[in-house]
Amino acid sequence: MAVIRSYVNGFEFSDLTENLLLVPNVWGLTQQLGIFSTEGITTETVTLEVLRKSYGLLEDRTRGQRAMLNSDDGRTMHSFAVPHFPADDYITPRDIIGKRAYGSDAPERLDQVRARKLERIRASHAATLEGARMHTLMTGTAYAPNGTVAYDWFGEFGVTRKTVEFDLDQATTDLIPKIEEVIAHIQDNAFQGSAAGDIYALCSPEFFAALIGHASMKENFKYYASQGAQVLRDRLTAQGLDARYREFYFGGVLFIEYRGGFAGKIGEPVTRYIPAGKAVFLPRSTNDEFMTYFGPADKFDLVGTVGQEAYAFEYADPKGEKITIETETNFLNVIRRPQLIVYANM
Repeated sequence: MAVIRSYVNGFEFSDLTENLLLVPNVWGLTQQLGIFSTEGITTETVTLEVLRKSYGLLEDRTRGQRAMLNSDDGRTMHSFAVPHFPADDYITPRDIIGKRAYGSDAPERLDQVRARKLERIRASHAATLEGARMHTLMTGTAYAPNGTVAYDWFGEFGVTRKTVEFDLDQATTDLIPKIEEVIAHIQDNAFQGSAAGDIYALCSPEFFAALIGHASMKENFKYYASQGAQVLRDRLTAQGLDARYREFYFGGVLFIEYRGGFAGKIGEPVTRYIPAGKAVFLPRSTNDEFMTYFGPADKFDLVGTVGQEAYAFEYADPKGEKITIETETNFLNVIRRPQLIVYANM
């Protein structure tokens, strides 16, 4: 334990304990579940070509009569710009001269300041990506709070939003038909040549609590207990995820409670990624229904290169007065099959 000058009495010394580090929760459920596939691009735009295959029932003809003509597949082009998300910082002599290092009695060092600033910026980029992905899933639109781009994926691909009212406030509600309505919509609108598999439901805490507390669930808990889950003794947990998440598998859907949100600073109100009483259903699939496209950095040296998730650059001031840290990420989250998303209200 280090001994430092007392800040109560300048003529005395005091023991410096281990530092108390307060860090906001870092959420990354979309990354952990692998909902979004990623692809790097070499330009500032991404173009999607949609091929629409069609099949028809053949009609009988008398022999020698002209047969039905086969038509070619229809196709359309969609082009979208990739938003730019920069974040910069500076290191000046005032960050080091006469400063004590965090949690130590040693002087501050340049490498420590640099690492601390980069860590904070990197966490901001990660939080932005997760928040942007959840924004896209919950609203069906591209994340660009300053309006540099404006894409509604339902409108872009000519799809009508589907919402199911679960009526969890009614004790008589039969949940199986509600879930079957969700599954049927996803299956009927998959348009991928195969049936959609299992389904995720990302739920707000309010929706999840109302679901597992519904009167009809008491009977279901008996079967959960027979499979080794002691739901009346232990808190529900999510396999493969940390204790912040809860899950409940019911009716072919894996319901996951997601408390994620962003506050910015300790003590500030948290804006949840999923609004209270809401849930979003989507298939567990690897057919690239949900994509994140990463564009290259805005630097001459990286022209024509494949975009990466994030970039960081450091430049020394010619006058020796500061070090500039420039970072950026360029990404666009695209719902390529918005018809596979179903929204739910509590």
